[in-house]
Amino acid sequence: MTDNYRYYDYSSWNSGTLVSWLKPYYLWSDEYILDLPVGPEFAWGNYYRSIYAANVVLEGIDNAEGDETFKQSIKGEALLVRAYCHFMLVNLFAVHFNEATADEDLGIPYVVETEKEGIVHYQRDNMAFVYDRIEEDALQGIQLLGNYISEFPSYHFTKEAAYAFLSRFYLYKGDWEKCIQYSNLALQIKSTVRNLVEDYNTYFEVNDFEGFRNDYFSSGKENILLMNKTLEWISYPATGFYANEFRTEFLSGDVRGGLFLFNDNANINWHSVKFIGQFKDGQQYSNVALFTVEEVLLNRAEALVRKQAPDITGALNDLNAILEFRYEVFNPLTFSMFSGSETQVLERIIDERRYELCYEGFRWFDLKRFNEPIEHDNAGVTVFLAGDDLRYVIQIPDKELSINELMDANPR
Repeated sequence: MTDNYRYYDYSSWNSGTLVSWLKPYYLWSDEYILDLPVGPEFAWGNYYRSIYAANVVLEGIDNAEGDETFKQSIKGEALLVRAYCHFMLVNLFAVHFNEATADEDLGIPYVVETEKEGIVHYQRDNMAFVYDRIEEDALQGIQLLGNYISEFPSYHFTKEAAYAFLSRFYLYKGDWEKCIQYSNLALQIKSTVRNLVEDYNTYFEVNDFEGFRNDYFSSGKENILLMNKTLEWISYPATGFYANEFRTEFLSGDVRGGLFLFNDNANINWHSVKFIGQFKDGQQYSNVALFTVEEVLLNRAEALVRKQAPDITGALNDLNAILEFRYEVFNPLTFSMFSGSETQVLERIIDERRYELCYEGFRWFDLKRFNEPIEHDNAGVTVFLAGDDLRYVIQIPDKELSINELMDANPR
């Protein structure tokens, strides 16, 4: 859906099945194949299933047996899961948060209890209510998290992951001071930036691409604050949607621009090698980071520029902390390089978000936040999504609209 992809109609190479699945999203269409394991319909159901599971825990944990500290930590994580899933839903299926209109803008239903009847109809809460409840759940969840350490901590909400979540939450809300506050708290616990130059030299110099894939989102990486295993088709070599143009956007010397592979000599189409791409039951799964040190630094950098009294030096320090490990030879950024323009610094931060977090699910939200237009090539025909296009708000799935008589559709 973003400007990181272009469609190429190679019928002899592309998977016809995946093209039929994914092309409607590429064209920002509300008409797509139903009952797929990807797409808006699946996202809607999957996040609400996770919310249901969190509510089951929250309704039963206080009466459960066991160590009280452990129970409270589990309760805290359930609240954070509930908050995170609603946050993802509201940013996919509602407008971007605008404080001036939040009391009127349609959000999504904020569900805080399990269904006690067979069919429950939900009404959409407004954006202000949804954001207030996300904030309330997340803050309470952080307070309850104890010192319990899971055997697999990278897959659980820890304090640093929760602070990173609030860093993103307040960035999207436009509360720059709180974004900085919670970014600071996360970085006080973990601040290691991944040394991508070292990784690139370790794996790419010897063409060990499989080793790089297996390592990129591995649980032992110090920069990863929270991760998950998810279904993805990004790494599949024949989807029809490739990074051929996007990979040329990277600046000279940036090793991130080299982290793509082409399929074969007959079909030189490039795709990201961040993902493992393990097949199971006919689908393809990979680990992916939900929060990283690098995202927190980028959140803070943006907030430092956009706050009432901008701190450009601090913002550039955050960028440099990342870029030092993205170039073989790196000259630190200074304000003079941007002709003293705060606007140009902000533009560079958004560009760095695009490069650093590419194919991890961030670009769509960033384009939406800044009302940026997108241009796509559809077999030689150019199609556009204007910055104020209503399709930036994904339509509520047809199944939900047909069953739930209280659910309002998004305007079209």
